[in-house]
Amino acid sequence: MGYKFHNACLLQQALTHKSITEKNYMSYERLEFLGDAVLELVVSEFLYFRFPKKSEGFLTKTRSSLVNAKTLYELAVTLNIAEFCIVDKGLELSNSPNQTKLLSNFVEAIIGAIYLDRGYDKASHFIKRWIIDKNDINAISQFNYKGQLIEYCQKTRKKLPKFSVESVSGPDHERSYTINVIIDDEIFGSGSARTKLGAEQEAAEIALKKLQSQFQ
Repeated sequence: MGYKFHNACLLQQALTHKSITEKNYMSYERLEFLGDAVLELVVSEFLYFRFPKKSEGFLTKTRSSLVNAKTLYELAVTLNIAEFCIVDKGLELSNSPNQTKLLSNFVEAIIGAIYLDRGYDKASHFIKRWIIDKNDINAISQFNYKGQLIEYCQKTRKKLPKFSVESVSGPDHERSYTINVIIDDEIFGSGSARTKLGAEQEAAEIALKKLQSQFQ
């Protein structure tokens, strides 16, 4: 993670599921509660100063697009958190239907643990490094073509679009993603960008314009 805990017990608690302890307060849940609040504050503060002329509605939607279970789950996978989670053997983390939510909760718990361990600045640095800097803020803040495409498919009674990764290239610090959007088993658009979200938005924009032209 690029962070060394002064109090390693906090990290241990952040990775401990309630299935392993009879005392719920010793599990990750309280730290998750704290980490969720710290995460929201750090991202809100960042967006407030990044977009000084944008409305409250814009800031709220952009924050939701940036911080959600999917984003946190992808970070959990990147950091290989599942390998270090302390859970009951009966809870198969890799096969759990709630895997995305559970691993994203562990990420929030780690943020809470960092906050208690060394304060707001260290927690903020972690969030900016692993969440804010890993996402294309400009792409997120632009028009939500992906959402518009889904709504359009629903209105025209088409199958909901599926986004498929065509290729990933470049070194870790400069990845390039190419993503196809598939509707009714047909590729309607392809986009390339530094982040998956940016590539999805580009592909969705192309697909949306193509669909709209067919119905004109």
